[in-house]
Amino acid sequence: MQRGAEFLGCEHAVLCGAMSWVSERNLVSAISNAGGFGVIACGAMTPELLDTEIAATRALTDRPFGVNLITMHPQLMELIDVCAKHGVTHVVLAGGIPPKGSVEKIKEGGAKVIVFAPTLALAKKLLRSGGDALVIEGMEAGGHIGPVSTSVLAQEFLPALAQDHLVFVAGGIGRGEAIAGYLEMGAVGVQLGTRFACASESIAHPDFKKAFFRANARDAVASVQVDPRLPVIPVRALKNKGTEDFTAKQREVAALVDNEGLEMMEAQLQIEHYWAGALRRAVVDGDVENGSLMAGQSVGMVKAEEPVADIMASLMDQCEAALGQRHAKR
Repeated sequence: MQRGAEFLGCEHAVLCGAMSWVSERNLVSAISNAGGFGVIACGAMTPELLDTEIAATRALTDRPFGVNLITMHPQLMELIDVCAKHGVTHVVLAGGIPPKGSVEKIKEGGAKVIVFAPTLALAKKLLRSGGDALVIEGMEAGGHIGPVSTSVLAQEFLPALAQDHLVFVAGGIGRGEAIAGYLEMGAVGVQLGTRFACASESIAHPDFKKAFFRANARDAVASVQVDPRLPVIPVRALKNKGTEDFTAKQREVAALVDNEGLEMMEAQLQIEHYWAGALRRAVVDGDVENGSLMAGQSVGMVKAEEPVADIMASLMDQCEAALGQRHAKR
C-alpha cells in the first residue's frame, strides 16, 4: 500500500469511488482529511460547476484529492483545463477509452492519469499510452459495471501488471480483510464507493441512506439491456420502480433511433443524462421509489451512518489485523 499512498500523496491508498451527486465537496474533503483519497464525481457537470466544486473542496481540505471525468463528456477538454487551473494532482478517466489527446492534455497540466480497463489487453494499451495507474473494477460495484467479478479480474490482471504498474482494485469491497487479500496479490490500494455513500459527511438524503441500511447484497441488481444495438453499460442499483423506468427509457431511445435517425453517440448521452437525473432524484430529493439507488453488492455491510474517519479507521484496523495474523502464522 506504500506505493499506492506515495502515488496519491495520502496516508492510506483508499480511493473513494466517484458517485454522482454524492462525491462532492463534503464527502471528498472528509475522505482526504481522514487520510484517504477523495475524488470529485464530475459526471454531467459543466466546466463552470466543476470550477466551483474544486474551489469549494480546496477550501475544506489542504490534502490532495482527484477529479473523475467521463470520457464521453462533450466538454471533456474544457473540464481538463479547469483541473489544470486548480492544480488538481490526479484525474481519473472513466466510462470508455480516453479520446485522442486527452491523456496528453491532462499530463501537460501537471496531473497524473488514472484509467479503468475491462480487459488485460486494453489495460496494457492504456498504461503504454500514458496512464499512470489503473483501477480494475468488478461487477459487484455500484453504478456502471462490467461483466466480470472483482476476484477474477484481480487474478487475471495483478500477476501480469502489479510488478511494473500501479493497480487499484474496486468492486464489492466492504471490509479490511478483503483489502489485505488484494494487497497480498500485488494491488497498491483499493477503491470503495458504497461503503462511504452513507457516511455522516455524505449529503445524500436521509431516505437514500435508510434504503442502504435496509438492503442486503442481493437487492443490488444490474440493469437489463433491452436493445442490443444501444450501447448501454449495465448499472447496479437497488431494485425499485426506477429500475423498471430505465427499461422503458431504453425502449423510448431505441424508437428514436429507428424512427428519427438518432445518432448512437446522442442515444448514449440521452441514457447518461437519464441516469444523472434519476440519481439526483434519489440522492438529493430522497425519491427512493422513482430515483436511482446506485449501490454495490457490499451494501449489505452498510448498517449505520458513521463518520468517514471511523469507516477509514475500521477498514485499516481490519486490514492490519488480517495481514498481521497471516504473517504471524508464517
